[in-house]
Amino acid sequence: MTLVLVAAIVLLVFLIRAIFGFGDALAGMPLLVLLIGVHQAAPLMAMLALVMAAMILLKNLKTVRWDFSLRLILPAFAGIPLGLYYLTQIDERIVNAVLAAFIIIFSTARLVKTTAQINPPGWVTATVGFVGGVLGGAYNTSGPPVIMLLSAKGLSPQVFRSTLQSFFFSTGAAIVVGHALWGNITAGVLTYFWVGLPAVVIAFVAGEKLIHRFDAARFYRCVYALLIAIGAGLLFKSLY
Repeated sequence: MTLVLVAAIVLLVFLIRAIFGFGDALAGMPLLVLLIGVHQAAPLMAMLALVMAAMILLKNLKTVRWDFSLRLILPAFAGIPLGLYYLTQIDERIVNAVLAAFIIIFSTARLVKTTAQINPPGWVTATVGFVGGVLGGAYNTSGPPVIMLLSAKGLSPQVFRSTLQSFFFSTGAAIVVGHALWGNITAGVLTYFWVGLPAVVIAFVAGEKLIHRFDAARFYRCVYALLIAIGAGLLFKSLY
């Protein structure tokens, strides 16, 4: 029964990821933690997310904005070790609360007026990538700063999703390697991985078809709604 529930959760949350490029961890982690515990849920989600990022990236390689993506990825690699080093020295609740406030304010403002585009200078992009790396290394939450930056650039839904996956694949690979080195990828985790893998493939195929039903305005309204939900989740986590 547990295996069936794991597969069902993976299918649901990764369908969201397949369409919008993110959002799987928001719903997936709490549900999987209840079923199999955090020590198995964390490496499982990291491995499945890496597979999804790889599939979306390979299928949509021509739409990736590598000129912009690399400005995020390289600084993120520099930030990940710093986040790992300061993991035990920073109050996670404060970080979550500040990040939640930024996400909610930004996303609400963009929902009110989604047509305005932001073209930040190179140093801002590099800073966002670095901060994402630090947050990823410390708390496995590298996505929100990068998602906010990419969503504000006025990219097409396809370009937004594929460029985001280039970042997630690069940082996700480092996270999976870390889980492997720390011995977190156990036989039990591998069993759940093989059970969840077909669900990820099904979600990917469905997502590739469904994304074309979204025009840019509708797509980004959903993106900002998801970001607000992520911000609310981080805020709740910071308070309890």
